Amino acid sequence: MRVVIAGGGTAGHVNPALALAGALSAETVSFMGTARGAESRLVPGAGLELDRIEVRGFDRSRPLTLLAVGVQATRAVGRARRILRQRGAEVLVGMGGYVSLPAVLAASTLRVPVVLHEQNVVLGLANRVSKRFARRIGVSFEETLAETGRKGVWVGNPVAAGFVGLDRDARRVPACERFALQSGRRTLLVFGGSQGARSVNEAAAGLADIWKDRSDLQVLHITGREAHEAVRDRVGEPAGGLIYRVEPYVEEMTDAYAVADLALCRGGATTVAEITVVGLPAIVVPYPYHRDRQQERHGRILESAGAARMLLDAELTTERLAAEAAELLADTGRLAAMAQASSSLGRPDAARALAAIVAEAAA
Repeated sequence: MRVVIAGGGTAGHVNPALALAGALSAETVSFMGTARGAESRLVPGAGLELDRIEVRGFDRSRPLTLLAVGVQATRAVGRARRILRQRGAEVLVGMGGYVSLPAVLAASTLRVPVVLHEQNVVLGLANRVSKRFARRIGVSFEETLAETGRKGVWVGNPVAAGFVGLDRDARRVPACERFALQSGRRTLLVFGGSQGARSVNEAAAGLADIWKDRSDLQVLHITGREAHEAVRDRVGEPAGGLIYRVEPYVEEMTDAYAVADLALCRGGATTVAEITVVGLPAIVVPYPYHRDRQQERHGRILESAGAARMLLDAELTTERLAAEAAELLADTGRLAAMAQASSSLGRPDAARALAAIVAEAAA
């Protein structure tokens, strides 16, 4: 079975695609994407082949750019057709985002079966357009099935194999050693996704002052590369008992999850998938500027299940964060209940489930 996976632009589209490729390891898998998106780095880094097309997203705030984007997309469809023929594709998997749409249109003209996957609770524009061409649509959240109709299958959002079956307790001590943390302290993990998050960084950095005398707590703060220097300078070296580590980026997030008792994070689809698979309680601060408020909807799902608390971006202050995080970190029973609730939402078999749909479509 020869599979072409189309998707990219952001790591949120690429990482689930790579997890799917891992579940299809016995098959011939290649990727279709751009030369500038996250796929240009992540796909070759995983040892997989990437065929490039030229396409970019449409900025809805600048409608006059639609013509140029449309011309480029038309050319991309032709290029995608040539790639699918050269690869002998038996199935095309569209992972959403502007990269996948030309590939889906090309596959439909060649009668190559199409499978889609949606990472978010709301179908993105590309998948809304593409769903008419799809045989099956894998979704990450049960709530999305209302949009997909009979084609929809609730599979979850694929995560890297390292997150599946992660024993956080067993890995905690060596992971703490890696970050120069103490395994006996309660640990708050702060991160905002691969690019960081300004409001999360600013609120968390203030904890270095409010918690400076807490010898029972520690913070691992992953800032994103651009914000690292500013946050590091803001935090400085806490003079009291608090341990506060600042990292620009962590490639192996399993170690970060292993040290954590509680996470402060955005509500992106990949983040939600990972923390639920590893069973990590969280305070979720949704990105506030999505048109469909998808991260807020993700946060509500976790909060309703008892897996997380949600703070809106406008509500996030250092004082509010310090109070809520300290309350949770002091309550061992509450953290255990939240961890169990988080695990109940996780779909560790998502990559295999999506791979099964792909195989069925190609048969």
